[in-house]
Amino acid sequence: MVPSRRVPDAPSPLNPTDRLTPVSAGRAVDSDDSAHTPVSAQEQLLADVAGALHANLARGFLEGEERIRQIAEALSDVVLLSDAASGQVFFVNAAYERMWGRPRADLYANPLALLEGVHPEDRDRVRDALTGQRREDFDIEFRVVRSPGEERWMWTRGFLVRGVDGETTRVASITADVTEHKQIAASHEQLIRGFTHDIKNPLGAADGYLSLFEVGVFGQMSEAQAQSIANARRAIDTALHLVAGLLEVERAEARQLSIERAEVDLGAVVFEIAAEFRAAAAAKSLDLAVSVPQDEESHVSLVIESDAARVPQILANLASNAVKYTQPGGQILVAARVALAGETPWRGRGVAVTVTDNGPGIPYRKQAMVFREFARFDPGAAAGSGIGLTISRRLARALGGDITFTSTPGVGSAFTLWLPLDQPRTPGDSTPAARGEGPG
Repeated sequence: MVPSRRVPDAPSPLNPTDRLTPVSAGRAVDSDDSAHTPVSAQEQLLADVAGALHANLARGFLEGEERIRQIAEALSDVVLLSDAASGQVFFVNAAYERMWGRPRADLYANPLALLEGVHPEDRDRVRDALTGQRREDFDIEFRVVRSPGEERWMWTRGFLVRGVDGETTRVASITADVTEHKQIAASHEQLIRGFTHDIKNPLGAADGYLSLFEVGVFGQMSEAQAQSIANARRAIDTALHLVAGLLEVERAEARQLSIERAEVDLGAVVFEIAAEFRAAAAAKSLDLAVSVPQDEESHVSLVIESDAARVPQILANLASNAVKYTQPGGQILVAARVALAGETPWRGRGVAVTVTDNGPGIPYRKQAMVFREFARFDPGAAAGSGIGLTISRRLARALGGDITFTSTPGVGSAFTLWLPLDQPRTPGDSTPAARGEGPG
């Protein structure tokens, strides 16, 4: 057993009746979380810490605190508990000294001492996260310089510990070293980039030769020949889109997606997306309706700061899926609204665009796979690569938002794009808790 360490003038121990509220509470774990240390391990750690906080109520506070120390000292990740009001650290485990290469006694004297080991380019972001975490949960990646030329990537998640009155009393954070994972991801990305580059060239050449047939360079074709050429070109175009999608997934994994922020009239985007898919919907006798908030002059008024190219890309994918999978004669509604604090997957206001259909729905046993690459539940129902939702969700998160869904087999599905309204949320600094990803 690791002896308990008492720090002079440290804040009082945690009250066992305090409640630990992790940012991912109620969130289904999916393939998107593979970009970090396995979430299940950290969730188990949170459960252990929360259990320690609630245990032995009749025996007083100190035994619960001692259990936290015993759990944390055995971990390879850094566990840090601090006072919410002052930021004063009252516990950090020995993993800090190994990962930072600095004595933890420095943290007890000055909570911001850990910034001395943070890479200069990341220091301001980490400082903002540490000072802001007393108000909300956070999630951030950054580099630590342990010695000249030795950099390690860290991933920190911060959580609020609330008392029975709902007030935040403590802040807990868990930091994992994700350097090796990032190195593997970089190698994987390089492999994918090389593969996609090599495959695009012959596909492009084949498409070029087929186009010569279509324009009559080799003589006039019969109707059957022309149809065969057109089918071949469509197949090549699908393959090229799949290659582009793979590259987009890799950029998302590496957090290298190009994001250009500007004012976006979300109401106008919703109308544009509906207009784009109205012909395809009409071909299947689908009723495609739109609902957006309006001001007193009946003008659409839902302007946010986001990416004017990425938002339509996400909504187009959601609308396309609804049109493809809804049976003829069905209904689709694209509805935008302002979401108040408490409705969004994070703390703060946002906007939500929900694409609802009365299609076949998604089987309950397969709903956890929805955002995984190449997940297709009925390959014969409609054409598609199976990576559209994967890309869309990672784009949404890069914009500081998320995509969630509810689905009931035989009733239909509703996919919601959430985007911040008050101010842009920095991707990586706070991962929203995806709600409504289970049966609806």
